Amino acid sequence: MRNGVSYEMTPMPKASLPAPVYPEAKSDANLSVRKSIVDLTSEEKAAFINALKKVKNTIPQGSKLSIFDKLVLQHVMVAGFEKPFKSKGPAAGYNPAHPGHPAFLPWHRQLLDDLENALQKVDPSVTIPYWDWTDPKALDVMLSNDFMGGNGEGVTVDIPGVGTFKGGPVKSGPFADWTVNEDIHIEPINFTSLGPKIIRFLRIPPFDKYPMPKEVIDRMMNLDDYEIFSLVLEGGGTGLDENSKIIEDWAVHVVSHAMIGGVVLKDYDKTALPTNQARNLGTMMSILSSPYDPTFWLTHSNVDRLWAQWQDNGHTGEKFYPTKRMDYGYNLKDPIWPWDGGKSTPGNLNDTDLVAMLPKTNRIITAADLLDFRKLGYTYDTTRLRSEKALLKPKS
Repeated sequence: MRNGVSYEMTPMPKASLPAPVYPEAKSDANLSVRKSIVDLTSEEKAAFINALKKVKNTIPQGSKLSIFDKLVLQHVMVAGFEKPFKSKGPAAGYNPAHPGHPAFLPWHRQLLDDLENALQKVDPSVTIPYWDWTDPKALDVMLSNDFMGGNGEGVTVDIPGVGTFKGGPVKSGPFADWTVNEDIHIEPINFTSLGPKIIRFLRIPPFDKYPMPKEVIDRMMNLDDYEIFSLVLEGGGTGLDENSKIIEDWAVHVVSHAMIGGVVLKDYDKTALPTNQARNLGTMMSILSSPYDPTFWLTHSNVDRLWAQWQDNGHTGEKFYPTKRMDYGYNLKDPIWPWDGGKSTPGNLNDTDLVAMLPKTNRIITAADLLDFRKLGYTYDTTRLRSEKALLKPKS
């Protein structure tokens, strides 16, 4: 995609399947529980929104960016490790989070955990809920005016032979006043600014079909190789057909981005693939800056939930993750930027010095530190274990 960053097909891994390992924890009784958005009470929705806005508007002393903006910037700057940019250190040339690399899942697990920890400093009861793409009710619940707000407004896109569609800056719901940093809110083809407001173009074809068929998720969950599972869950060029054969496709996780952000294809008679992409429309489809749209965190909570369920279904343990044969940052014990103790520095994507805005940290985190989600202090309502002690008191 010109000088930008696109998803790409990755050579199929040839890892042998290790013996199944099941969860060792006996109880989830003391863990925070991430819930489906359809099961949130009005009070839980309000608590999540209030904590998120507090984190968005809290600027630490000596910083130019809020806590939330720094997390978004880290997601943007993973692209600075792509080969066209002047990155430095052992991670130079190796994007730690995209596209199609095995660190995709642990990288985003840590990003979610960093946000959730920040939210819980505001309100200890808050967790990051998830958007189950197969739940027919979930999209309307997510886009309601008491939660994430609806479609953008004020812009019309005419796609010849396809139709006319509306979108633009979000002007409804709790995030209508959500102002973003224009230097960080950029599209990933020419790295130009998308402006000071989050932008949505909901359900632009071919990403207009909802809910996602449950069979798509079931086929993915039946995979046993971690690297293939990660590729298909990311969906940035790799999917499964009805016979569970690997095909070129935009699938699963990327579909949720496209359904909210919107994308225009070059040729609608061909399969939707990164190489067939003509224009990104909204924030969620401008993958680098997508965390600026709060729906990002709900979709990635679901990504993490599916990985957690896959792990609990016989794929727990370090043997399921590549150890030595991958590029730097993709092996089990490699430090993952930005949690690599300052060893690596990305290159700037455009004329703005975004590198200078990055937070400084001495933290060192590897994939091995992130495989057991329960050790991070949370679980999901779909990954709760049968505990030795009842999680809930029986009703009288």
